[in-house]
Amino acid sequence: MTPTLSQRLWLAPVSLPPDERRRLVAARAAFILFVVQPTLGLAAAATTGTIDGLALGATAASYFLALLILCFYERLPTLVKALAATAGALVISSFVYSQPGGEVFVLLYVGLVFYVTFFFSRRRALVQVALVVFLATASTLTAGSLQEIVRLSILNAGTLAGAAGITLVLRRHLLGALETAVASRATLDAFFEHASGGLAFLDSDLRFVRVNDPLASMIGLPVESIVGRSVREISPDQADAIEPLLRAVLAKSEPVVGIELASPDGLRHYLVDYYPVAETLGIGMSVADVTRLKRSERSLTESNRQLTVLATTDELTELPNRRMFSEQLSLALARARLSGSAVALLSIDLDRFKDVNDSLGHAYGDRLLAEVARLLREGARETDVVARIGGDEFVVLVADLDLREAPRLAETVVERIQLLLSAPISIGPVELRADASIGCAIYPHDARDEDGLLGAADVAMYRRKTATVRVA
Repeated sequence: MTPTLSQRLWLAPVSLPPDERRRLVAARAAFILFVVQPTLGLAAAATTGTIDGLALGATAASYFLALLILCFYERLPTLVKALAATAGALVISSFVYSQPGGEVFVLLYVGLVFYVTFFFSRRRALVQVALVVFLATASTLTAGSLQEIVRLSILNAGTLAGAAGITLVLRRHLLGALETAVASRATLDAFFEHASGGLAFLDSDLRFVRVNDPLASMIGLPVESIVGRSVREISPDQADAIEPLLRAVLAKSEPVVGIELASPDGLRHYLVDYYPVAETLGIGMSVADVTRLKRSERSLTESNRQLTVLATTDELTELPNRRMFSEQLSLALARARLSGSAVALLSIDLDRFKDVNDSLGHAYGDRLLAEVARLLREGARETDVVARIGGDEFVVLVADLDLREAPRLAETVVERIQLLLSAPISIGPVELRADASIGCAIYPHDARDEDGLLGAADVAMYRRKTATVRVA
């Protein structure tokens, strides 16, 4: 990239590789030197009213050199730049030798020494500094006495040599720091570009300054289409949720981590961290694609749900099994003890179910059990618990009953179930009956704990079954 004139003159921002940026900085420094030094000389000469044609010509030449270097620095060979520095020394000399009290203008050489020592190689800088020292020393020859010439020569040479030495030390330290910074930047760039996760940097206006390829892939846009655009422009659907978090990071200088975001279609899932970068007043952003983890999490959740269902549900009838029934009975009795209510338990056993299995086979028996389960759910109240606790054994838990109304309400449920089970059940080409014996026990009248209540209901059920067999 070749900088425009406005970029070279600081009127527009420019982004260059490190080597190109260093060359531009050197050109800008030369431009400042060749504009400021003769301008200061003219200003000083104007105070005495002795500006001559030589000074004006030297100033014009210096301005021309400033523009030449700034506009064409990348195409000028090193020798031309060295000659330009020599020309700058001669421009200063024109003020030193043509103006009254010219020895005062020797101070202008200091700026030239700083420039050549900092931006030239050591060998070329030594040549330029030697030339400047010679010119400065020669300017003292107009002094009145030999003693004065020696004194001024020592002061001028020492001042210029000291300026060169200080500049060399500063240059060495600055170049060392620059090399360290470049190495650190290269390391960070390598990490940034080759990281498997998404990385980005946002400025204080929440615009993307830098984005790596994995994040661009996650967003679904090329990098150049993201850089320079705001969060709202890139993610308008999520901006209302994201922007307050980002502004909080800037305001509090505290990271916000573990934010879960999904793609617009809901198929991809991401875990996002935002952290403050105080030195540049921006926000670092890291994004990890956790779609696989989310899928594994959902799969594990579904597996746990299925295991829970298998552990608490009868597979054939999809009713709660004995384990789940025991938990529900325990909870119902605990509520009853606190509220002073009653709990009714119906124990149901199918009559002559073994005959169905023996005569028609277990497939018909299983289908009959499933149909009975459906009828029991239909006959019970919506809040009642219907469970299968054995082969052809079912229970119905009728909880939260009024203590005085419990016997009547329980009997109503029993009658409704018996009515439903008395109708013939069609299973394929066969019609079967699902006559059942139903026993009822009520807490706290018949028992006061789980085992006692279940035992009392079983006794009542077997009493009914025995009566049925005798009648038959």
